[in-house]
Amino acid sequence: MPTIDVPNIAANTPLWLALVTTFVAAVSGAILGRQPGKVSYDIVGVTVFAFVLGLGGGITRDVLLGNLPPLALRSPWYVVTVLGAVVTVLIIGRWIPVDSWTFILLDALALGLYAVIAAQLAVEFGLPDIGAITVGFLAAVTGGVLVSLLRGETPQILLPSQPYALLAVMGATIYVLLDAYSGGLAAFACLASVIVLRFVTLKWDLRTRSVRPLPGAKPDATEGD
Repeated sequence: MPTIDVPNIAANTPLWLALVTTFVAAVSGAILGRQPGKVSYDIVGVTVFAFVLGLGGGITRDVLLGNLPPLALRSPWYVVTVLGAVVTVLIIGRWIPVDSWTFILLDALALGLYAVIAAQLAVEFGLPDIGAITVGFLAAVTGGVLVSLLRGETPQILLPSQPYALLAVMGATIYVLLDAYSGGLAAFACLASVIVLRFVTLKWDLRTRSVRPLPGAKPDATEGD
């Protein structure tokens, strides 16, 4: 069967695109550190959130695959990019339109790229399809989960909300299923589906639902008196 000649940005991600992805995620992390709440964070806290969201996905991917030291630490540009994101948020954070369509687009692109790059590398390492999908999913959501835990919150992906983790699973699955036919087409389909569905869920406010409790179960039944 002939393959479709589409550049595979998952296997050959341009450095500038990888850094844009890191920058967007790091900006999101730094902004979380500046949001008002029960706890106020200092410069170290803001920087840690930026590093966790900006580099957490890639480091998680490399640790799972044994690709060590992680790529984010082998090149100085990733750390520099995160620090640049922190400085940007400290200076003009109040004017960054995180709810604008442009920022949402970049955020969806970052989610898709984390998933597809991790899935591609897992396939290259010889993992079975389900393993590659799992690595892609974990790489896409680990940073956000860690930031939520550091903030003393329940990770949003565990609660009824607009689907985010599900988009990462879907994107990684699309890539793995199409990769044997065309890696370039698989990467494009993954990114396009994640971005389109991210906007669809926002436009129509589509949300996951809570799972019905077990019959007869009492609230907080596992907690002691």
